[in-house]
Amino acid sequence: MPGRYQFSLPERRQRDGWFRIGTLDVTTTALLVLLGVASMFAYAISKDIVTKLMFVSSLVRDGEVWRIVTWPIPNPPTSVWVVLTLVFFWFFGHRVEDQVGRKRYTWLILAMTIIPAAIVSLVGSTSDFSYAYGVGILGVALLCIFALDNPGAMFFFNIPAWIIALVIVGIDVLQLVADRRWNQLLLELLALVIGLVGARQCGMVEVLHWIPRVGAGAPKRKSISSGRPKRGKPVAASPSSVITGPWGAPSSQSSTDQIELDMLLDKISATGMSSLSRQEKQRLNELSKRLRGS
Repeated sequence: MPGRYQFSLPERRQRDGWFRIGTLDVTTTALLVLLGVASMFAYAISKDIVTKLMFVSSLVRDGEVWRIVTWPIPNPPTSVWVVLTLVFFWFFGHRVEDQVGRKRYTWLILAMTIIPAAIVSLVGSTSDFSYAYGVGILGVALLCIFALDNPGAMFFFNIPAWIIALVIVGIDVLQLVADRRWNQLLLELLALVIGLVGARQCGMVEVLHWIPRVGAGAPKRKSISSGRPKRGKPVAASPSSVITGPWGAPSSQSSTDQIELDMLLDKISATGMSSLSRQEKQRLNELSKRLRGS
């Protein structure tokens, strides 16, 4: 549906944050962005403070193991693109975090940060001393997760999100290959793969059905939308229009379920899927299956 997922700046809304600063709900995404902004000021005070947080595989092998965790934090203000990268991460990070919940999302971000850096430190090129840092790598992975989870999403000029994701990843790969920055290339590709596998475990990216999922995962929009009843003008009931049969009369429980389902669907229509709590999503999935007779 063109125009449904339009690119825009992050909106002010209430989120399930870990804590609040004034009116700001500090989610995992917001915390990383705030740390990135703080790193800009730290960079102005002393560049060494920020560079000690960046990922360099050779330095990790020399014992500076904290770098495999801290590398997304430094975002030095070298150009205006750094600010745009933080906005980019805020937008797509919150889209994924709203979908899977703050705890699952935090574990997903940690996996996308630590596992690729640890693997590159073990098997990466020993002659590559380039730095890897910032939320840009994670942001690209989150864009791919969002695009594959919403295949019909459209961005500016009605370009499908998956095409934009493919172009951005392709440009990054070509640039890193041209610069022979093999460790950063491996880091970015591993972060993307781990992000997609992790998102699949959280019930997202259903199009990647060939990725095995451990556990039930989170309820998906696709399993919900098929159960939405067709709406139309109410038809007045009359005794002559009732047809008896072996199926019996509709129960009051079915009517109650239908009303509850309609209320949840109206809420999605008005404020979007992300406005539902986890319990409401589970209830919506149960009602859809029950009314379809599955």
